[in-house]
Amino acid sequence: MRVVADTGPLVAAANRRDRAHRLASALVTELGRDLIVPTPVAVEVDQLLRARLGREPAREFLAALATGEHSVAYLTAGLLRAALEFDRRFGDLDLGLVDASVMAIADRHDLPILTFDFEDFRAASPARGYWRLVVDEARYQDAVRT
Repeated sequence: MRVVADTGPLVAAANRRDRAHRLASALVTELGRDLIVPTPVAVEVDQLLRARLGREPAREFLAALATGEHSVAYLTAGLLRAALEFDRRFGDLDLGLVDASVMAIADRHDLPILTFDFEDFRAASPARGYWRLVVDEARYQDAVRT
C-alpha cells in the first residue's frame, strides 16, 4: 500500500526520545519504498532533524531518500496549484506548503496519509469524503502513553 508521509512521523522515527518513536519507526520501516515523501516534507524533516538531533541523522534521512529506501514525490506545477488551492480553501488553518502538498498528492492519487497532525488533516478534507489516515488518534494516544 502506497502512503504519503507528513513530517511528524518521519521526525519521530528518527528521534528515539520522541514519545511516538516506536510507532513511527515501525511504520516507516514497514512501508519502506511504499512511503512517498513530498519534497516540501523532505526539506522540513531535514531542517528539524538538524535542529533537534544534528547533521548525521539528517544526512541518514536524506541518504534513505537518495538510495530509494522511500519514494520522493516532486511537486509538478499541477500539484503545486492543487496544494495552493488546499491552503486557500482552508485559509483559517494556515496549512502552508508542507501539509498542503501532502494533501494534494494524496488527493490526486487517492492515497492514505501517515501523519500525527490529526487536527489539520481532520479539519481540511478532500473534495470527496475524508482523508484516510494510517494512524488514528486512538492508536497514536495508545502509543505515546507507553
